[in-house]
Amino acid sequence: MTSRPPSGYQIRKVHPALGNLQRYTLNKPLTFRCATCRRTNMSTSVVTVSGDWSRLLCNGCYRQQVAPQLRTIPTPSSAKPAGQAQPETHRSASPLPRDMVWLAALHRSIAEGKQLSPSERELHRRRAGEPSSIAAIRYAELLVDVEVRMAQVNGSATAEELAVTREELALRREEAVHAFRAACHARIQQASDGSFKEQVEAAVIREVAPHAFDKAFAKALRRRGMRVDALQPPTADVWMWLQMAEKRAVELPAEVKRLRKLDRADFTREAVAEVNRWECDQAMAHPAVAEQWAECTEEIVTELVRARQSLETDLSGGRGEGVVPRLRRAGEAYARGSTRCLEAQLVVADLRAQASQTHRARNVPKARVDAAAEAQMAVRESDPALARQVDRALEEHRNSCPKRSRGERHADCASLIARVVRSRLQPLDLPGNTQSESRESTARSIAAEETPEPSTGEARAALQQGALELTFICPELRKQVPIEVARVVGVVDISYSDAGRFGFAWVTEHGEVGTGVDRAVNAHDAWLHAACRTVLDLGGELTSVYVICRDQRAVSVLRFVLDKRLVPEALGFAVSERTRDLLRSLIPRPGKVFVSADNCPEPHAGPAAARRLGFAVLRSRRESRGAQTVKLLADQISDELRALAEAAAPQPPQQIGAAQRTLGNTDAGEIRWAIAVGRAQIAGRWCALPDGLTAPPTDRKRIRMRVDHLGEADHARQTESNAEVRRLGDRWELHGVSWPQDLLPGTLIFLRWCPEDELFLASTDLLPRPQRLDDLTYRHRYDIRMVVRENAPGADQESGTPDLSDTGWVLRTLRKLGHLSSDGSATLAEAALVSNCLELGLPAHRASRIPSAVRDLIRDRRVVRVRGSLDRSGLPSFPPRAGQQRAGLLRFTPTVVDLASTQKQRKDGSASRRDHWVDGFVRRLPAGAHASPEQIEAHREAMRAARVVDRPLPDGFTYVRRHRRRTR
Repeated sequence: MTSRPPSGYQIRKVHPALGNLQRYTLNKPLTFRCATCRRTNMSTSVVTVSGDWSRLLCNGCYRQQVAPQLRTIPTPSSAKPAGQAQPETHRSASPLPRDMVWLAALHRSIAEGKQLSPSERELHRRRAGEPSSIAAIRYAELLVDVEVRMAQVNGSATAEELAVTREELALRREEAVHAFRAACHARIQQASDGSFKEQVEAAVIREVAPHAFDKAFAKALRRRGMRVDALQPPTADVWMWLQMAEKRAVELPAEVKRLRKLDRADFTREAVAEVNRWECDQAMAHPAVAEQWAECTEEIVTELVRARQSLETDLSGGRGEGVVPRLRRAGEAYARGSTRCLEAQLVVADLRAQASQTHRARNVPKARVDAAAEAQMAVRESDPALARQVDRALEEHRNSCPKRSRGERHADCASLIARVVRSRLQPLDLPGNTQSESRESTARSIAAEETPEPSTGEARAALQQGALELTFICPELRKQVPIEVARVVGVVDISYSDAGRFGFAWVTEHGEVGTGVDRAVNAHDAWLHAACRTVLDLGGELTSVYVICRDQRAVSVLRFVLDKRLVPEALGFAVSERTRDLLRSLIPRPGKVFVSADNCPEPHAGPAAARRLGFAVLRSRRESRGAQTVKLLADQISDELRALAEAAAPQPPQQIGAAQRTLGNTDAGEIRWAIAVGRAQIAGRWCALPDGLTAPPTDRKRIRMRVDHLGEADHARQTESNAEVRRLGDRWELHGVSWPQDLLPGTLIFLRWCPEDELFLASTDLLPRPQRLDDLTYRHRYDIRMVVRENAPGADQESGTPDLSDTGWVLRTLRKLGHLSSDGSATLAEAALVSNCLELGLPAHRASRIPSAVRDLIRDRRVVRVRGSLDRSGLPSFPPRAGQQRAGLLRFTPTVVDLASTQKQRKDGSASRRDHWVDGFVRRLPAGAHASPEQIEAHREAMRAARVVDRPLPDGFTYVRRHRRRTR
């Protein structure tokens, strides 16, 4: 560090600035490079950082980011003595530019590999992890980005060096933000995961009799002076809640009160104007408006990016004078706005963590548990029959639950226990039950309770007689892998003897049955062997299968082998060489395999049938006519399961909204039809055959399928596959279909089948002109209704609950659950929008933000509000129909854009073409290539500008900016 000024200069210290910033006046101009903006300056007034004369600030950076805050900083002379009480003052939620300048300079120096002075290192250490310090990294990153853009405009060679610094700052910022959010999440979890957990009895009664429990619970809370809405920490206006919780008398300034009353659009305009000014508005930096900064982040950043992109467009088009200085100022405004938004988000996360800790410190969780215990006692006294059934189910569960041996609590098992109670006793507080019906239900429950439980032998005899439950497997297990992912669900069970021989059997929900007998080293080896055989028998090499068994150790080994694609020497227990061969045969299978352990204590049709059949298979080895007995039992179980599946008769999800045309027969006996394929069919490599086939193929038969997919310039691409015909209930499907790689959801597939040739022919049909929907270019004919359903926001996310913005949830709900018209428009009653969003998985705490998101969509003309009608079943109609109830509807209409045909342009090279703009898009890179940091940042900004969830650019792809394509 250079602590002395250059020789020949006389200096005069004017006043101390911000901590380590000091201002001096020189006797003659000094040429230096500003530590913040990196521009060369010549001036007699300089500001040093920690007295370091190698790091100086220019007057512009000083006036813009330091001087406005001098009046708010207490000087040593005005400081109170240590013994006096200091007045309570708020800490600015956004101190930009009070200390952001020199914090950003410190982070930039670290990213560039420079050495810091001891005082600077101590300052960096003390401020590390604070929202202002993390946001300063973002500020430094975006300031460097401005320099990169200016260097690219000027053709400077320093652009690459600056890009490296920017990328380093981006990585540091991401790590710091992740660590900060993880710390806040840990504080929230620590505050919520206390010892005050609700009793399992209360949780069971809450699920079985929700209305009666809620009334008693609210009464118990009122007795404690609490309200139901005070049981959870606040999610809005957290800062004010904390002030009230700590009993602080806070009087907000009038300007802050005005800002808090603004809606999102008005606050966005205020924020954009504030970051474009030279001075920092203290009202906008107040922590009481931090949540508004965080909520309006998307709009603020979008507006600033739009202003910068407009100047970049003028610069690239050679229009306008003085664009470069305005572009620099726009980039700096974007840096300030993005920094303040990021800091506000971090401050809000920290405030919510503080609220969770304060909430727990006030003993609210204990009061909630005590009130729940009092409520369940009140419900027990008012309904003795329900109390007896709950106690009986609890005792049965505690005796059979695996947590009994580990000494764990059974609070997480409340749903399973409640399901047992609900099956034995209908809740008395269901809407629509009359008093007489309640008394009859109570009488039936008491009579059922007085009837003694059947012994184990009687229960086994009932199962052997074919008494099956109403569900094939546990509903909780069924939710783990939906039918769109795993087309075939199988349950396997074994019967193991002490001699090492075991018999196994597997069944599917549509009546398929398989058996086998083998030897194993131990019971775990037998389970693993049976599970592998089940996967192979069900056709895991062609389609996705879901296998369920009762041995957790076998499930863990099978999952490990399928995930790691290897069979280790040590598997946790001894296995036979035959089992190892089966595990190796599963590795090269392209079909997906899902395995789960069934720990459900309730009886279900699938496990009961597999257990009966597995026991019969092992016993048949010791009987003379055992094989015939097993066959008769397998046929009986198959008929029972098929009848159970037909009784349920759910609507296949793949047919909802899909286009399936009527079968047509030609003179040669050829059958033709057309379907629209969805994402599940493309990903799962299967195709549904239409209803009404007079001569369907044989079940489990292999048959050839060829798909002719016309590409550009009429180049046909063919894919062939040896598919398998499967019958799932009353439906026929082809599994193991090789679809073209660029096939889009909703594309129409025209199929032909000639029973004599045993060949399925499929083809696509080109559109006269390509069309763009949802940023996807369709070159082939499609069903627009299925395109609207399949391409709803979040459709490309693999998680069960997608990560979407508020507007994304509204659009997803409209497109998934709205009533579809022939033109693809989706209509939904506005009054039912929030409930439908919650049904699709919207977090409950975000429900209050849906009306605001609707207003934003209407303002952007992506959704329109119309006046329609509802019939008796709630089906909306637009225009309204006579005799139906009038209602306000929300209507989404897909935007279809016709694109210029590339075929005609190639065929007719002399056709006149004009200059045009090409929107930004994602393009695949050659193998081994990676996107540059500039393109990664450009893609991130484009995602923000498009108001979609900010997802990183996939590896192996790059982003091409919006550019002007010129003709030659």
